Amino acid sequence: MVAYDLLASHYDAATGDSATEITFVDGIIKDACPRAVTLLEVACGTGGIIAGLAAGYQVSGLDISPGMLAVAREKLPAGTPLYPADMSSFRLETTFDAIVCVYHGINHLLNFSDWESFFDCVYGHLNYGGVLIFDVITVHALEMMAGIRQAVQQFGDNYLRIKVRPSGETLFDWDIEVYELQSNGRYVLLREIIRTAAFPHDKVQKALGERFSEIITIDSDGSVGDDDNENRTWFVCTKSERGSE
Repeated sequence: MVAYDLLASHYDAATGDSATEITFVDGIIKDACPRAVTLLEVACGTGGIIAGLAAGYQVSGLDISPGMLAVAREKLPAGTPLYPADMSSFRLETTFDAIVCVYHGINHLLNFSDWESFFDCVYGHLNYGGVLIFDVITVHALEMMAGIRQAVQQFGDNYLRIKVRPSGETLFDWDIEVYELQSNGRYVLLREIIRTAAFPHDKVQKALGERFSEIITIDSDGSVGDDDNENRTWFVCTKSERGSE
């Protein structure tokens, strides 16, 4: 079973409203690529982000999880292209003005060579002057999360428990359990262990600089910068206009 398939039906309820994220991403696109019309979200999950952007862009989604894409299909406009594919090796017969990857989807790639393959895939699917926007969760944030015994929350009649554990120098395992209430009043346990990886920002910056003409970083406090000690960092990467490469 592909990661997140088991939890797909509960993902939206457990993660909550994505309105703030949608507004933030939309603002970055409008600043970085005002002419953007076509938009692809990689690792789109249940489609919450592109559903909120569908009124302003021609949206498409890509994810490796059939379960997540099935949920996305139900909330997106009819005919929205959804591609079942690996984010590090996809090949589509189209290009886009903007490509986004939200909720630190890139951290699910466990080798840095796969991060570089993702950058190559995006570059090849971006129009000239187009923009890549993605966020990463930092090693600092993952280490802090690993120091917490566990996080427990209720959503509806169900319960979510998450425990993060280090699994190597750059690897962290998310032990995710959903206790799902059944019609007989008993709970069924749904469990997945999701592995993620994080790498130093200077390494990410170097790889991006080899491909994109302009790179802006935005830290989790909203400031423009690049601090490994922040919890979350956004990268805004522009592909050069034709003839300026």
